[in-house]
Amino acid sequence: MSTTSVTRTKPSGRKSYHHGDLQVALTDAAIELVRKTGPDHLSLRAVAEQVGVSPSAVYHYFPDKDSLISGVGKKLFVDLADMQREALGKIPGNSAKAAKLRYRELGRTYFRWADKEPNLFRLMFGGFCKVDLQGHHTNDEAFLMLTRCLDDLLATGVIAPSMRKYGELISWSAVQGASTLIVEGHLPAEAFEVLLDGLEQAMKAGNK
Repeated sequence: MSTTSVTRTKPSGRKSYHHGDLQVALTDAAIELVRKTGPDHLSLRAVAEQVGVSPSAVYHYFPDKDSLISGVGKKLFVDLADMQREALGKIPGNSAKAAKLRYRELGRTYFRWADKEPNLFRLMFGGFCKVDLQGHHTNDEAFLMLTRCLDDLLATGVIAPSMRKYGELISWSAVQGASTLIVEGHLPAEAFEVLLDGLEQAMKAGNK
């Protein structure tokens, strides 16, 4: 009786991706790694291992760690804007009350996201991603939503015309600062609503 020799090939463990899909998979894997272990431990090699590809495949899309972080940051800013847009869509109307509710909800959504995803928040605003308030956000949807909310507050007489030009800087700095302090355990979560009350009062300065 003859025997037939069969050679078995050991699986390589590498996955096949269509053009463009790998970049998405790498970005998603990086986000998951940051979510679990924080931004300090993110590396190209760790992302490659997570996805199941060689490090050289990662370099094709992200030549260094900074470019990977930039890609992840862009995705996170889009995700945050999507959440804020959905929240604002639930508050229709052109009244002063509606304008105030949208302004507060924009800030609340920002904080809720930071509180839910502290490690991703740290990646975006902890010195890993470069953020330029003086021009980088002219086409950023989240920043444009803030601008529209402030314009609505001005149009409905909620905020003083003299304060409008400071609106973006004051609002974002205050919301960002309070979110960071709460996420890092320096303030209780309920302080955020107090911050929103104070912001509203500050923006009214100059109104008679």
